[in-house]
Amino acid sequence: MRFENQSADGAKRIAEEFLLATRMRRWDREALLSIGYYFSDVMAVVQSRQDRLPRQGAPRVPLPEGADAPAGLAETVLRRRSGRDFTGAPVSLDDIATVLRFAGGVTAEADIELADGAPLTMGFRTVPSAGGLYPVELWLAALNVTGLERGLHRYLPVEDALTAQAGPETLPELLASFDPQDGSIDFERAGAVLLLIGNPWRSMRKYGPRGMRSMFHESGGIAQNTHLAATGLGLQSVDFSGFYDDEAHAALHLDGVHRTLLHTVLLGAG
Repeated sequence: MRFENQSADGAKRIAEEFLLATRMRRWDREALLSIGYYFSDVMAVVQSRQDRLPRQGAPRVPLPEGADAPAGLAETVLRRRSGRDFTGAPVSLDDIATVLRFAGGVTAEADIELADGAPLTMGFRTVPSAGGLYPVELWLAALNVTGLERGLHRYLPVEDALTAQAGPETLPELLASFDPQDGSIDFERAGAVLLLIGNPWRSMRKYGPRGMRSMFHESGGIAQNTHLAATGLGLQSVDFSGFYDDEAHAALHLDGVHRTLLHTVLLGAG
């Protein structure tokens, strides 16, 4: 019915307008100039310092060595299934550390030289990101993780550590914004929720509206890596987008535009 009557009431077709607005066209001078600027030394320095938070403020939780995921890639891909029958047992911080590193950890570095000869180190992560801009942050709602306080934490890939965003008082408001509708998920039995927080303008400043597509592409790669890591560790994981955006943003203290909740992945013992 939606498809057959899509133009009947004159309503805006925002989803399709998004595809049109983010098309790339030849001889788009604004786009070419913007992309070219990112090859300058100034932007190289900016990119090398992304996600490096000042030390002062919230304490860091260094992540442990992590748990081994013994299964091979082929076996893990074939075994991957969405799982939502969480037992309520705690998830170890070792498992969470492994999941976070697979999802978006720094796995390689390269040294480059600026025009004045100054050295600069660039980091590369597990998921491809257009222009190496990494507009997607990883936050963790720790519900039942051994060795980690209940609350909201942000993963810092460069430091390989967690930093506190909010205490346990945030969790009920956040979970209240989740609605599985069919009642198939008991969130209180999950061990953690991985929150993918997008910074659209980190990508759009360079690529214009096209950068929005790149951010969603990166988000999908992060989610898939998360599921593969969880499968290899014997955890259950499931994608979940059934949240009420305004309520979730209020709980997370995000404006929903310049910083927005893109997606979540639920993790738990099975």
